Amino acid sequence: MRTSLFIERHDDGLAFYINGDLQFDTADEAIYHEYLVVPAVSLVQHRFPQTDLRVLICGGGDGLAARDVLRSSQVCQIDLVDYNPQVLDLAQTVFKPYNQGSLESDRVIVHTQEAFQFVSALPDSYYHLVICDFTYPTCAEDTKIYSQEWFQQIKRILYPGGVMSTNGVSPENRTAGFWCLYQTLLSADLMPKPLQIAVPSFQQNGYGNWGLLIASPQLITKEEIENLVFSEDLKVLNSRHLLKAFKFQDTIASSRHNVRINKLEYAQLFYYLLNPAQPAITADAANLVNFLEIQESGTRLLPSQDWLQLESTAKNWLQQVYSAPEFIEKTPDINQLLPVQHRYHSPKMTRQQLAYIKQLLSEIDFSQLLSSILERAQELPPQMARDLKEFAENLRNEKPLPKISKNAHKFLMMVSLTVLTASLVSPDAVFAKGYVGGYTSSGTSSSDDYYDPNTPMYLRKILGFSLGLGGIIWLINIWAEYWRDDE
Repeated sequence: MRTSLFIERHDDGLAFYINGDLQFDTADEAIYHEYLVVPAVSLVQHRFPQTDLRVLICGGGDGLAARDVLRSSQVCQIDLVDYNPQVLDLAQTVFKPYNQGSLESDRVIVHTQEAFQFVSALPDSYYHLVICDFTYPTCAEDTKIYSQEWFQQIKRILYPGGVMSTNGVSPENRTAGFWCLYQTLLSADLMPKPLQIAVPSFQQNGYGNWGLLIASPQLITKEEIENLVFSEDLKVLNSRHLLKAFKFQDTIASSRHNVRINKLEYAQLFYYLLNPAQPAITADAANLVNFLEIQESGTRLLPSQDWLQLESTAKNWLQQVYSAPEFIEKTPDINQLLPVQHRYHSPKMTRQQLAYIKQLLSEIDFSQLLSSILERAQELPPQMARDLKEFAENLRNEKPLPKISKNAHKFLMMVSLTVLTASLVSPDAVFAKGYVGGYTSSGTSSSDDYYDPNTPMYLRKILGFSLGLGGIIWLINIWAEYWRDDE
């Protein structure tokens, strides 16, 4: 996907967006960057007194994190690695008044490179501090720099007692995703302390409170954080506010034990970001968990499969239906059975789509359909014919559907798949339209278009029908596999 950069100017400065996601607003960026950088720098200064400190910044091409690292005269070298040359160019031009020319400092070496590749080539125990200032993941590929393997590399290049600080996601709006990062750090033998901050511009864009994590191979103690010394020229950060940031409401913190870690093979984090399950926030603010007062070993729960693959979703659906007949009598968890797999979709859209399918199914006269099929029963496998006759008899007697045999249920599924095929080529199939990439003010496409808008409509319909038919054949093969297993 191509990258779209957009700068919005306002009275207080400017706001910077990448692919429509706010990166920072100069009106309040100091909140985010001071909390991300300053406590970590202060901690390594405390742990390595009278030592020339080496710091690695991954991402942070805007130069704002580097600006706050340079506050420390003890830092002798900063390696900043960012893959986007356009952002680095802006850092030395448009953003220069805000980052104070940080990338031009003789203590800063800029590397235009992909971070994982850069870190993998580094020697062991090279940095005292690593700061990860990445953009919000917009695809599964983006989450590899939040994976267990990534954090293991960070631990490898840190000095014993070294520190890392990383951008997270919103513990308020992406609760499972935030604790996925927490548990992934623990699984890499980095002991994290989570914190949350309120950034007004983030909240105005609907992102909620923002989460950060500071971690180390060596336990970070409450006494260490309480004794950190900050310079007086900071805009927002002070000791009292920092200590408060490590406290989370219990309704949010309690869900940290149930999430799986993020791996290169299975982008579990991206699944959580696409399918958020926020706990109810209570009005009782007294039930707080102070993470400076606890130390955990982590659950180390591994992903069971890649939930971003449609095959995994289909098999999970079939397994739940056939392993527990009572499942049909309950209202299914749609977020679990049909998870969102694209960042421009939402659980609400899934529910609307299912309502549309349910309406189509309600218009099918199953008795008439079964009668027509049974007229050619001699052409069917004997077991299937018997099941369909039983199904027809149950319909005539208005027998509850949960009591019908499994193969009859499979027949219902086949009818449903047929209706889905029809909906793909129907003009009012809202969710079959796809997504057309946006455009910047300069006319440059912000993402790879899924189809050329000049393509004739009949070709689009043929393509849509072909893809839909291929998908149905693929699902039938999965269904047939379960049919054979039952027999």
